[in-house]
Parts: sequence; structure tokens; C-alpha cells
Amino acid sequence: MAQVNNDIESYLAHLPTVRREIRALAQERAARMRAVATTRMDTCEFARSFKVDNGSTDAVIYSDDPNALSKNYGHTAPNGRFVEGVHAFEAGIS
Repeated sequence: MAQVNNDIESYLAHLPTVRREIRALAQERAARMRAVATTRMDTCEFARSFKVDNGSTDAVIYSDDPNALSKNYGHTAPNGRFVEGVHAFEAGIS
């Protein structure tokens, strides 16, 4: 008789090959985000702020720049002019 394994997702997520692929994909996406940030910013400070934190079955890409949201989505400069964002986070999604 056939059996159904209720933990199949956990089993698959913990396979070494799957974990390697998740980490590689996270690094690839972070590199894409850094590349977009570098092309639009005068300094590479924002691009260097992207980090990858690998868990046991997942990976998180984040920026430790305190102004990351303003740099990514845009903001109003002190002179009142709107500064368009670089949209690096979106580059990591596509």
C-alpha cells in the first residue's frame, strides 16, 4: 500500500543540493541588486550594503544602509526636488 509522507517539503528543503541552489540563487540576486545600485549611485556605498543571510533552508537578502528605502524608492531632497530611486530591490526579484 502506498504511503504519504507528510514531511516531504521539509525533507526536500533540507537536501544538500537544494540548499546549495537556494544559496547560489540568493548570491546571484544580491549581485544583480548591487549592479543596479552601482550604476545609479555616485559611490558604491549603497551597493555594498546588500548582504545575504543564509538560514538552514532559506536565504534573506537585505540592506544594512539606514537610508535604503529612500535610495531604492526615491525621496524628496532638501531643496524640494524629487530624487528618483534606483529600484535595486526590484532587480533582485526579477
